[in-house]
Amino acid sequence: GIRDVERSRGLGDVYKRQVDEFSSYARLPSLNLTSAKLNPIVEEVVNLYKESHPEIDFVLELDPNLPEFKFDRDQIKRAIINLVDNAIESLEGQVGTISIKTSYIAEKSSCRIEIADTGRGISARDRERVFEPYYSTKPQGTGLGLAIVQRIINDHYGTIWVEENKPKGSRFIIELPIESRLVKKVIKEGRA
Repeated sequence: GIRDVERSRGLGDVYKRQVDEFSSYARLPSLNLTSAKLNPIVEEVVNLYKESHPEIDFVLELDPNLPEFKFDRDQIKRAIINLVDNAIESLEGQVGTISIKTSYIAEKSSCRIEIADTGRGISARDRERVFEPYYSTKPQGTGLGLAIVQRIINDHYGTIWVEENKPKGSRFIIELPIESRLVKKVIKEGRA
């Protein structure tokens, strides 16, 4: 009956999302490195969500000393969007806070992005596996959102990990090299 049609349409949406996510994961384009500033990208991402999620308090703490550096603007934006999506889902429609902080770590010549939420949190066991493809703690999750994020960060020779956010929720931390090995490699090979 109609209910079966609705149910199969719902499943169709889930499968479509899985296929879309899989093709994004499988076909992440090669990096298009351009010199850019990171803070405006964070602001762009938050502006995408502010109106549609009035129940969420978005708190930005953006380091004005963060220098311009070479990265793939679209892919880093995609990674931040996936992490914000994840944070929103973990709030489960409740009032909550998502904080995004950027900082320049001069001694490491790197940039740090922290995305924290006051959502349901991730168990210690799941924290070890959240970046694995197809691993999901959500009933309709594809398990590819965070795998895509990790792949993008790895392609930039960066690192990403997740910690508990005190008193509740999760905190994802990304570190990206400002003097990218990628850029050095290109220069060394005489292609720049």
